[in-house]
Amino acid sequence: QVCGDPRHRGGGGAGNMARKGKAPPGELPKASRKEARYALLARAAAAEEAPQEESEEEALERDGLEDVEPLPHASSTAAPKGKRRSKEKPEELQPDVGSAAEVAAEALAKWADDEKKVERWMSSRGGGLEEPILATDRGILRMRDFFPAAVAQHALALLESLPEEAWELSEQGGEDDAARHRFWSADLTDVPALAPLRSVFWRLLKTFRGQPTLPIFSIGRYGTSDYIGRHDDRAHVPFFDGKIYSRTVAAIWYLTQDWSAEEGGHLLELEKEGSEPLVPIFNSLVAFEVPHMHAVTAVTGARYRYSIFGWWHQSGERYELPQGLPPAGRKRKLKKARGKAAAGTAAETTDGERRRTVKRKRGEGSAPSGPSA
Repeated sequence: QVCGDPRHRGGGGAGNMARKGKAPPGELPKASRKEARYALLARAAAAEEAPQEESEEEALERDGLEDVEPLPHASSTAAPKGKRRSKEKPEELQPDVGSAAEVAAEALAKWADDEKKVERWMSSRGGGLEEPILATDRGILRMRDFFPAAVAQHALALLESLPEEAWELSEQGGEDDAARHRFWSADLTDVPALAPLRSVFWRLLKTFRGQPTLPIFSIGRYGTSDYIGRHDDRAHVPFFDGKIYSRTVAAIWYLTQDWSAEEGGHLLELEKEGSEPLVPIFNSLVAFEVPHMHAVTAVTGARYRYSIFGWWHQSGERYELPQGLPPAGRKRKLKKARGKAAAGTAAETTDGERRRTVKRKRGEGSAPSGPSA
């Protein structure tokens, strides 16, 4: 039996044929071996999520990943104290041509833009989100392996590849715990490589309780000591049509691999006594109706915790806002500081060590990100 992996060629006939420039039986020509290895990895990633009765080829075609090389992925990028990133950080939000991030962006767009493939995947997970959310009786829904594994890996690769100036620091202090938070975020639509996901989130919950929804999602990053105090996500948002919309359903898609309980950043359920903290699990989604009291514990690990979070909005003022609600947290966008980016412990650096500018005010049709998980 001849092994198809070029790394395992040994002596004998196969090795002799390889040295003569010929491909032994069962082995691909040299020029195609790398492509074949990536194809096998792609099949394995898709087959892991596919129903058993499907062939590998059918699973790849269904997920829209048959022509895409999966990205080799280790744990999420670390951000230890005192470390600085490479000086060769990209200048723009879009990755360089030919980079791993561009491969990830192409794969993500190909899958997200194919409505039939997305619908088939959703069907394999029980359909949309409305029925399982309502079944929690205003609790927190948690679903693992929510999207194809390769799609989650590509989304994480894009988040990790963003330049530092893409992230906006949102922080709020004060005595009122409900107003206190610190984390990093950016609008999903401000990152072209991730923008196709907005249509996927819309398909997940096109209507809720019989009325249409409008999804607004953001990307999130938590570094050391970042957290959110107790809050319930209530907000009234003016949109482009001049109407007021209310957040009615919240969701968080966790995208950091191998996150442990010791690293903090847990979602706390504050509506039900005795609830266990929810440790972020890679490619899992949590969702709940708004308002719902919750919090996020401080990150204690030395790396970033990534997620994509947001809300489905519906027209009208569907609840009263808390009296004396404090102003929204300050959002500051870090400019590139002499070619060097900030690490996860940005809170420890002084204003004199980097340039900060107040983020431009959002235009109509854009919802404020606000505290989230």
